[in-house]
Amino acid sequence: MNYIASREEMQNIDCFSIEKIGIPGIVLMEKAALAMEEIFLDRVPTDSRILIVTEKGNNGGDGLALGRLLLEEGYQVDFYEVGVIPHDSESHQIQKNILSQMDVEFLMKFPENDYDVIVDAIFGVGLKRDVAGRHKDVIERLNQMPGLKVAVDVPSGVDASTGQILGIGFRADITITFGLSKIGLLLYPGADYSGEVIVKEIGFPGKAVEEIAPKMISYTKEDLSRLPERKAWSHKGTYGKVLLIAGEKDMAGAAIFSAKAAYKSGSGLVRLFSCEENRVILQNQIPEAILTTYDSEETAMELLPECLSWASVIGIGPGIGRSVFAKKLVRTVLKTAKAPLVIDADGLNCLSELLKEEEMQILFKEYEGGMILTPHLKEMSRLLSMPVDEIRKNLPEAAGKMADKGHVVVLKDVRTIVTDASIPAYINLSGNNGMAVGGTGDVLTGIICGFLAGGLSHLEAARLGVYCHGLAGDEAVKEKGEYGLLAGDLPEYLDKVLRKATL
Repeated sequence: MNYIASREEMQNIDCFSIEKIGIPGIVLMEKAALAMEEIFLDRVPTDSRILIVTEKGNNGGDGLALGRLLLEEGYQVDFYEVGVIPHDSESHQIQKNILSQMDVEFLMKFPENDYDVIVDAIFGVGLKRDVAGRHKDVIERLNQMPGLKVAVDVPSGVDASTGQILGIGFRADITITFGLSKIGLLLYPGADYSGEVIVKEIGFPGKAVEEIAPKMISYTKEDLSRLPERKAWSHKGTYGKVLLIAGEKDMAGAAIFSAKAAYKSGSGLVRLFSCEENRVILQNQIPEAILTTYDSEETAMELLPECLSWASVIGIGPGIGRSVFAKKLVRTVLKTAKAPLVIDADGLNCLSELLKEEEMQILFKEYEGGMILTPHLKEMSRLLSMPVDEIRKNLPEAAGKMADKGHVVVLKDVRTIVTDASIPAYINLSGNNGMAVGGTGDVLTGIICGFLAGGLSHLEAARLGVYCHGLAGDEAVKEKGEYGLLAGDLPEYLDKVLRKATL
């Protein structure tokens, strides 16, 4: 597990390390410079011409220290200070004095030369206002220059807490960030400006991180140890009974994807509640599943109660449509079911309509088994009555707002957020753009249901479900490519992910 810091959290960690623990700021700055130098020595030929652009704060000081080390290694380094900020920080002034003693001169005007590498050390993690004036002009010109672009800590103009662009942003190929990654480097559009993000340890004590306790985490492959344990003395009932209400007419694929994923993620039994027209294809594609099909609304309502009482986990939504009947299915589940519930896709669209009723608001809030909601941005927009653009500006905040209603929320986007409104929230870093294809959300529903059935908590099932879903996509894209990946591939590659986790 890795902590991910906001602007304020990283500033507080830095402050605690310096003021409470007593590590001099200049020591942290030197270690940051050494960490960056290591990357340059590994990736940049020593005959390269490098331009380092700074301001008078600590981010600029990091840039000056880096430039000094690179000069000593034989690189050709030019320094340009924007110089709009009136006063130097203490550490920046120390670095400038050292360069002065080495007879290093700063460029007096913005250079017209070409460089192999351009280093942005203008603003760091602390920026929270729009970039304007001279700073904006300089960043604009830097973006137009050829050469490898490297950002120190955070690309100038990227909001470290939200990933929003503050007027203009430096477009980095590589961002070298210190201590912890920053939320704004991972959320879009900031992630698009950050390029490859390299996190370097520079000596922030663990006590400082623990004291500040950042409110966001991500998982690494070591976290696969959290998966439900398989026991030698067990049977199919040990691993839960998943009921999937999925697949209206002509939408059998959604039911197949979710059911396969539920089995592949460890469910002992999976039962599909679907329309009669889907029977043959479901039997052919997933013969392991128990089928309960209906040929009319009346039949469905007669059969559903027994299915709900049978299940230890319920998933509803993939491919059920948004008809009056679909809303009736969701209403019935909320009124009568007691098992943990995952609502996805059309189930969420139906829910957003039902929540206009006071009775359904109460049922939703007080649902006994607990819920996991898995909306994408448009579905979240309907649930919160909030424009997609507003949600996109701060995904963790939007997810928290919905989770505050009492359930786990999986807000699906390029970077999916998982939260139950407690701290920390989870940001997912697995997955790839090959997964941007119909049906992958249905697979995720099945995975989460399977992990719930295996005994994980709602929050852990959602976090690990999202993480493993992305890892399966990463495995698939290695063989299928980004253009060739289909939703139906993911359950097969989930095998590889879970097999590696248990070796």
